[in-house]
Amino acid sequence: MKRWPLLAVLLALAAAASAQPINIEAGHFEMLLAEHKAMYTGGVVAVQGEREIRADNLTVYFNEDNDVVSMMAEGDPATLSDQAAEPPITVTGAALDYHFDEERVRVSGGGTLVQGEDRLTAEIIIYDLEAERAEAFSNAGGRVQLTLEPNSQK
Repeated sequence: MKRWPLLAVLLALAAAASAQPINIEAGHFEMLLAEHKAMYTGGVVAVQGEREIRADNLTVYFNEDNDVVSMMAEGDPATLSDQAAEPPITVTGAALDYHFDEERVRVSGGGTLVQGEDRLTAEIIIYDLEAERAEAFSNAGGRVQLTLEPNSQK
């Protein structure tokens, strides 16, 4: 099994800057140009290549040049999956907040990152793409849990 530790999050999230189109389906869409944001609600599914976000609500923030600056997905749970990663990766939490300009993703509300049989669970998971630094913590006496399965030899 080929393993891509938390760095695989880079692949899952950097896709938003790729040349592939982002297709979004939702029950409702609202564009607020003056506030530089677009809001999608009701069973939101956003797909870009082999990457997908599923959420109850998705807010996309953009700048004056219409470049995406950040995205906030909220749900019960909100899910980001990357089928292109080997093995595929899934990140879930009540909120997934990705800041393109800061190259940082913050998963909160009981975050879980799963890749293959490996699993990281914490109240909050933060991954800084530029510094290649991950941090996970839980509030109120909770614990961070990490399960790493041994590599299988085939």
